[in-house]
Amino acid sequence: MWPVRSALFVPAHRRDWVGKAIRVSPGAVVLDIEDSVPPQFKSQAMGLLNEEIAELKAAGVGAFVRVQPMYDGTPAEIEAAVTDGLTAIVLPKVANPGEIRRLADLLSYYEGRAGVAHESVGILPLPETAEGMHGACDIAKASARVRGIHGALSGPVSGDFARAFGFCATTEGVEQLYLGSKLVLDSRAGGAMYPIAGIFGTAQDDLAAVERLIRRARDLGYSGVAVMHPSHVAVANAVYRPTAEEVAYFEGLLAVFEAAEKAGLGAVSYQGAMVDYAMLPLAREVLAEARRGK
Repeated sequence: MWPVRSALFVPAHRRDWVGKAIRVSPGAVVLDIEDSVPPQFKSQAMGLLNEEIAELKAAGVGAFVRVQPMYDGTPAEIEAAVTDGLTAIVLPKVANPGEIRRLADLLSYYEGRAGVAHESVGILPLPETAEGMHGACDIAKASARVRGIHGALSGPVSGDFARAFGFCATTEGVEQLYLGSKLVLDSRAGGAMYPIAGIFGTAQDDLAAVERLIRRARDLGYSGVAVMHPSHVAVANAVYRPTAEEVAYFEGLLAVFEAAEKAGLGAVSYQGAMVDYAMLPLAREVLAEARRGK
């Protein structure tokens, strides 16, 4: 399941949209019961989660559920979400590790109630608060369930991260580079190896701008992205799928190094650069990723 190259947001009260989402081949679908669902439809959205997750599981697509920020109604939302096939809970507005520990306890309880394997459901914290962004490493460490910190990269339309941090989002995105890099490092330093970046804040039909943001996320170290429109999924999958040139390069590197080892060497020149054992893990990871499906 992990890493997830692409996750597509779908309002959970729009039942017919799940099948449409599956057809564009995302790695996961984010069933949203937070910002994209009007208040009067929250209960309906919660009631549809089980059958939506079952449809995603049958299609081999991961199922994330974005709940509302931690509040008195969180237990009911987790109860509605936990079922066979649920991959992870996305928790927005996270401010501190205590919220993650509380969510982990709720997941354990409702996994048991639903007959789901213990700790099978992951957590993707969205630290859309200044406190949460500052303490993201501690948030990642708060539970073994945390798969990755969920960050965001925005075009010129600012969202929650911008408001909480205080920056003004621009097309160039220089103002977001520190935060984007920090959340990736905090995530991995905290043991959550699959940080994800939400991609938003630019025109939905401007696929060139969307691709620039996705490439920026990949280059900063995010293992995948969450997108808002079905047309963005193919872009994300293409950006994160190793190219034929990358595959050829790393296959060649491994072959050359294997020959060098047989000759008793621990370093060798390859395409004009010296390579040694430090380069091998990346080569193997890229080739393993190339062998994956979506």
